[in-house]
Amino acid sequence: MRVRDERPRLAERGRGITVRNARPVPIATPARADDLPQYLHALRRLADADDLSTAYAGCTIALDVAGREHDAASLVMAFSQRCSVARRLGDLPAAHADATVAAGLLGESGLLPDSPPAALLLSRRLAVLLDLGDTATADELLAGVPGGDELPDAPEFLLLRYVRGCLHAASARLGEGLADLYRCGERLAARRSDHPGVLPWRSAAASVLKRLAADEAADRLVSEEIALTRRVGLASALGRALRIQGQIRPGEAGMAAAEESVRVLQGTPRRFELATALVDLGGLLNAARRRAQARRVLRDGLELAESCGSPALVARAKRYHGGRVSDS
Repeated sequence: MRVRDERPRLAERGRGITVRNARPVPIATPARADDLPQYLHALRRLADADDLSTAYAGCTIALDVAGREHDAASLVMAFSQRCSVARRLGDLPAAHADATVAAGLLGESGLLPDSPPAALLLSRRLAVLLDLGDTATADELLAGVPGGDELPDAPEFLLLRYVRGCLHAASARLGEGLADLYRCGERLAARRSDHPGVLPWRSAAASVLKRLAADEAADRLVSEEIALTRRVGLASALGRALRIQGQIRPGEAGMAAAEESVRVLQGTPRRFELATALVDLGGLLNAARRRAQARRVLRDGLELAESCGSPALVARAKRYHGGRVSDS
């Protein structure tokens, strides 16, 4: 692909990538609120396989059932799940709205603030805020986490630790971020579930190591994640790792990784991830003084970032080219 000649083409799924542990997902329509836990679990598996349109429609069905039966706990979990799917689809305003509604219902749901569903919802709220670039609000939410720095190692809390590590990194608390991300890797290894499809802690840690000028360690980590994902993983996970490798490797090697990231992500439904990859590639092209190509790539990235509703990514696209991303 010649990036300069192509605009993003969004498809339903990446091709040539094996879905980890792929198997049929039971997705019978729930009749009552009692059916919703199993149904939402199935939707989560669909979302993890990037079948996002089906998962989103299923979340809306779950909300209808939970609302009809006035089941506040099920409403919290359904809004939480739909928030996650909307974020992956790149609809950040919708994701933020669903997360806000779920948080508002938490008090009347009977779910404890330190319960796994509450931790999962908090993780999703923080992730949306990070995509929006609102680290201040994310830090305020994080300050209210029960137990402070100590988190259990249950899967929902492990996800919270991962997102917390990303937030620490985004807020320039690099040591704290790296500690959380490495802890995720240790716990996943102990469970024999250390794969980027579970948590992409390697590429997240590699980004932190790059900022600490530990380039060799950063490249080693992200290269390991790419190798794992190429063997068994989703196209979206591969595209994300390649995007980060593009920021870590110097010169043409980094440019090649960034271009492959865009090419891979164009075949997935992850619009915000594609927008980020386009903006990152545009920044690399601009730094390499390939101005005309940078303008075209940044224009595509800006349009997609605006569509996704991320002020932070829009601002970064404009900053990479002095506030201009048009061809003029």
